Amino acid sequence: MRKKIWATLLLLTAAVNVLAWNSRAFCDWHVRHLFPLSVNVYGRLMSVFPFSVGEGMIVLAVLLTAAAAAACVLRIFVRKGRGRRLISFFCRAYVWGFLLVFMIMTWNCFILYHASEFDETYMPDRAQRTYTDRELIQVRNHIVGELNALAGELQRDEDGFLVCRGDIRQGAIDAMQGLGEEYGLLSGYYPRAKGIAASDFLSQQYMMGYYFPFSMEANYNTSMYVVNVPATLCHELAHLKGFIYEDDANFIGYLACIRSDDTFFRYSGYLSVLGYVEKEYKKASGKQEFDCPAIIQAVKADDIFLTEEAWEQVEEKAVVETAVVKAASNQFTQTTLVVNGVSDGMKSYSRVVQLLLEYYDGILYDSAVDYNGGAILVEASAE
Repeated sequence: MRKKIWATLLLLTAAVNVLAWNSRAFCDWHVRHLFPLSVNVYGRLMSVFPFSVGEGMIVLAVLLTAAAAAACVLRIFVRKGRGRRLISFFCRAYVWGFLLVFMIMTWNCFILYHASEFDETYMPDRAQRTYTDRELIQVRNHIVGELNALAGELQRDEDGFLVCRGDIRQGAIDAMQGLGEEYGLLSGYYPRAKGIAASDFLSQQYMMGYYFPFSMEANYNTSMYVVNVPATLCHELAHLKGFIYEDDANFIGYLACIRSDDTFFRYSGYLSVLGYVEKEYKKASGKQEFDCPAIIQAVKADDIFLTEEAWEQVEEKAVVETAVVKAASNQFTQTTLVVNGVSDGMKSYSRVVQLLLEYYDGILYDSAVDYNGGAILVEASAE
């Protein structure tokens, strides 16, 4: 009977995945009506713990998998008695645990990859438009201008590094809930983000944070340079509202930050997309010369993942070389994205530039009234 129940649940979960791959309407319905239960109920429960439950689950999963492998070997040699019964019980429990993982991943992750993306939901008309280098340059100049202006307004220590005295975790919740007033799917409850104890190892993977579907937590790297924290928290919190694509989360994190009343948040938001926009700008400027404002030295100095001192601490504690950890992490992320239907894998992170072009359409320029192959510049503030 137990085997039949297990097989039935496995087939039902597999059927849900097949449905998700073939019905966007079902996935959108799930994001709007079922997925919120995960964060509103289970996420609230996990928020009681001051530490990252997800991080503990990862450690437990590794230990149980190692124990399961050992149990499979022991079954060959232990053929009867209490030891055999204990091994069989553990193996059955592990198989049920595997099914539970599959079910949770389907509910809190796999289905989300086939739901509508942010621009398809909230900017459907602009999502169909094609933008040129002219619009890219206008967006780039706007972001650089804001960064150059904000850099001098922020508090720094004696070494010139940025300092933030406020409660960033609560600030991220406030920023996201503020954004939810305009974009309904982002409204409602958010748990406080949690720092990762193994942040040095996370740094070796060049990861700023992660969303953990088994604990419904937004986790972040506490070793990284503080200016990255606001945008990272908003990014990870966006995943808790069903926006699983990295480009969507990058854009939502950006938008939440630049709309904040906090200068530090706004600076973090603009800085979070600078690398993506500058990369596309350099591709465009390779074709022709543009008269664009330069990024000031203070902004360039702030555009880092970790400080040199933090990197030294990471390398001192490293058990495995950073290059090896990074390569393994990138391959895992790439494979995960491709398996879930993101054909260009990690390149999808940079699609945030397209979302920026769509968002600023009607703010910095107006492609809807352009008939000459280049969007019309409009005089308006992005905020």
